[in-house]
Amino acid sequence: MHIIIDCTTTQNQLDFHGIGKYTKHIVKGLINKGIDITLLMYEGSSTIDEYIKKDNVEIYRLGPIVKSDYRNIIRYHTQILPAIKKVRRDDSIYFCPYFWIGIPSRHIPTVLMIHDMILPIFNIYSEKGFLQNIIKKGMYWLELYKARYAKAIITNSKQTAKDFSKYFPKYPKENIYPIYLDIETDVSNNTSGWDSKLPKDYKERGYFIYLGSTLAKSKNSDGVIKGYREFLVKSKNDRNAPYLVIAGKGFTKDENPSVIKFKDKIECLGLKENVIFIGFYEDNHIKPLLKNSISSIHLSLYEGFGIALVEAMRYETPIIAHNGSCNPEVLKDAGILVDGLNPKEVGNAMYKVYTEDRYRDEIIEKGIQRAKLFDWKKSVKETISVFKKLN
Repeated sequence: MHIIIDCTTTQNQLDFHGIGKYTKHIVKGLINKGIDITLLMYEGSSTIDEYIKKDNVEIYRLGPIVKSDYRNIIRYHTQILPAIKKVRRDDSIYFCPYFWIGIPSRHIPTVLMIHDMILPIFNIYSEKGFLQNIIKKGMYWLELYKARYAKAIITNSKQTAKDFSKYFPKYPKENIYPIYLDIETDVSNNTSGWDSKLPKDYKERGYFIYLGSTLAKSKNSDGVIKGYREFLVKSKNDRNAPYLVIAGKGFTKDENPSVIKFKDKIECLGLKENVIFIGFYEDNHIKPLLKNSISSIHLSLYEGFGIALVEAMRYETPIIAHNGSCNPEVLKDAGILVDGLNPKEVGNAMYKVYTEDRYRDEIIEKGIQRAKLFDWKKSVKETISVFKKLN
């Protein structure tokens, strides 16, 4: 069995995003299992450099590192497809962790990873305007339409498998394999400076944490601040009530109209002194930010998997999550599920986890046990099983 893998997401702007991290961990695991693989990579460094110097690994270089963008379709025909034809063997399978670079399902047995179906579900393909949205929508479906020829589809949850089937009802469900992921595990133990941007009295007052990324509609950031406002009302606007800490560099781009609008809402709700923006956070700061919080708030309306849920459970932090998408599947009873569009319900959940220590401890313990289900070694083993079914 010979696996050809697109590893460009370990080198371009996606290298430290979910897709890039997924590719890194799966490829790392396949290499350690001794699988015969050829990696399609750009020239230059990647997040998997320390793993690829093995006898079972062949590297095919595609040229200088470039961003993933609208020119992917050209690169597919001029770089990716010619490379596949050059390195393929009789027993080759192509593994595609990221479909935007191209799906060669008509040329070679292909296993495709579907991370989510968020773009068609919200019908928002670009937030740069109507015309950009139409263009990117066309590009999206032009490429993803090839998925119907894939020999197997891997998804990161049963919910994503269900969503994929909604848009591809004729694709055989027996060829769709939900395989759970894990959190980023290649993290430094050095956590110094994790609280440098928190208020000096954070230990006395405590804080709820929202680890965000963008202000995309699906993330429901408005639901977080509205729910927090209801928590303060229930707390009788105690001046020493816990802070709401919002982390993520996307919230500090003050020239962005969405950020301006979001911060205006915070001020209108009278929360300016209670909401703390700490900006970009390192992977090695996630654990202390979570463990020292009262609870993590994750009201995203749609996720393919929801890494934030597993992070909270792994790091012994109660999580309040929207009761929709894959969240109930990932959490089961190890989190607090609420209607993320109902501020009172969110506020009540925050108040309960803040005031009832026994309840909080129960959620933490359930989370610790539930988190054991998610493991990259298991993900790799199940992925290999899919490959073997095709060989």
